[in-house]
Amino acid sequence: MINPWLQFLLSAAVIVYAGSRLTRNAALVADKTGISTAWAGALMLPLATSLPELVTTLRAVSIEAPDLALGNILGSCLFNLALLAAIDLVEGRGALSRKLSRGHIITAALSIITVSLAAIAMLDLSLIPVGWVGLESLLIAAVYILGSRLVFRYERRNLAPIEAFEAGGREDQPYHIGLAVVHFVLAAVFIVGAGVLLTDATDRLAALTGVGHSFAGALFLAVSTSLPEIVTTISAVRLGYLDMAVANVFGANFMNFFVLFLADLFYRRGPLLYEVSDVHQLSALMLIILSAVFIFGLVYRSEKGFYRIGFDTVMILTGYLGTLYIIFKFSGNQ
Repeated sequence: MINPWLQFLLSAAVIVYAGSRLTRNAALVADKTGISTAWAGALMLPLATSLPELVTTLRAVSIEAPDLALGNILGSCLFNLALLAAIDLVEGRGALSRKLSRGHIITAALSIITVSLAAIAMLDLSLIPVGWVGLESLLIAAVYILGSRLVFRYERRNLAPIEAFEAGGREDQPYHIGLAVVHFVLAAVFIVGAGVLLTDATDRLAALTGVGHSFAGALFLAVSTSLPEIVTTISAVRLGYLDMAVANVFGANFMNFFVLFLADLFYRRGPLLYEVSDVHQLSALMLIILSAVFIFGLVYRSEKGFYRIGFDTVMILTGYLGTLYIIFKFSGNQ
């Protein structure tokens, strides 16, 4: 059997390369079809970059590990928010939030609604299953479907198409949309395959540490399956598409909760969210708080910051690290 560290590094390398191609081709498709980079980041990129979360979450469900599944989803969402600090740092010209479209408030608010529904389910107050699926999960699916339509309609109505895409010297060469779509799909396939191998390696490495399912899901699985988001987000920033980068963060979080609905469908022992440990309530609440902090930053648009980044992204990064510490201290063998 291949060394887990070697498997981890090789899989991560494949995801890094495929993720960069994913971003370039998503921008090309957006350019050729006349849609905005914000829409491409909010709905198009997450369909591919959230595939590792889908694979690993369903696998956790199949081995009847609901804490691992939910820890992966919530941990991935929190880590994605922490990426906002990385975006701010890479961009490096003052507070990030004052340079962005206010349209991100829509996807951020939709993410808050879905995580709030999940938090309600974890409180064991409603206990209204529909078959073997929780009512809250069905509401999450409905919010995702209706919310995606609202995001699309908003972007089409309010934002202009992106300007001509420049991809490594190809700006003066023809590049057919069909080829861009093929490359986008191929990159997504490589991400899925590498994501599965990466998760297997992470599971083996996590077993050596002896941490519980909640923390393993919130850190090891979440970070490893979020590699596509890291690569595509930073790549979008370097290409100058700040709105695409930030939209990918909140779009991925929004998509992750639809993945949670799918996990509930496949978990046949009953509503998944009714059987998880209480430590996940902290993750859910912090996800709500940190998303609200960024919404505040988008509205207030402060020109002041901390060194090269905004105060809102500093607060988000600090909140993420503090949440991980608390989960580690109290998760035990959950």
